[in-house]
Amino acid sequence: MPISVTKLRDQLTGGGARPSLFYAKINFNNVVGQKGLGESIANIIGTGSNNNNISFFMKGAQIPESSLNAVPMNFLGREFKVPSTDRTFQDWTVQVINDEDFRIRHVFESWIEHITPGGAIFDTEASFGAQNTVFCDMEVHQLKKSGEVSDYGPDSNKQFYGSYYFKDAFPTNVSGIDLSWDTKDTIEEFTVQFAYQYWQKIPKPGDDNTVSDPNAQNPFSGNDASTWADRATATSS
Repeated sequence: MPISVTKLRDQLTGGGARPSLFYAKINFNNVVGQKGLGESIANIIGTGSNNNNISFFMKGAQIPESSLNAVPMNFLGREFKVPSTDRTFQDWTVQVINDEDFRIRHVFESWIEHITPGGAIFDTEASFGAQNTVFCDMEVHQLKKSGEVSDYGPDSNKQFYGSYYFKDAFPTNVSGIDLSWDTKDTIEEFTVQFAYQYWQKIPKPGDDNTVSDPNAQNPFSGNDASTWADRATATSS
């Protein structure tokens, strides 16, 4: 029986998702305006839509894994497994570009400092823990080659299966940056590791078990991702 490569081509209608097409976002809205971390964030990167600027520096991320533990049980010398009710959510890591002003790196360093001040064990005036929330929600969205957020279905009911939302995230590690006189023509980078409570797809599935997010925005366009096609049509005309 001959092999037909075109059968795969017919199924791969989008040409395959590309790992380089994505954007990650940190939602600081629940801390901006508060004392402590909120004030630091506002002073460093501003408020409102300026928060999206940090997406330009997060050059690496992951689509999160989905894990469910299995519970082994024995019966008459035989083992069978049943699903556990406990899901595990692995830490999430992003790779960040560092600019000369160290502004973006300082965001994450200040975040950790507000959670647990480095001088708290030596300075009697410092204290562990922040009085205000130190949790922020995070997002990662797969993009299509057109620049729109990855979606599925008709325009009237698009489903964003490639969008993930991380609830109550906080940094646990900001990696070091190696310095050397021998390193030239290389932009500094570092990683930030986050712990979070869980991830989900928002809005929550409805009665028909669909997931949609009309508010997903591509920060690299400055517009709602859904308007890219309209802009392209307007430009061509």
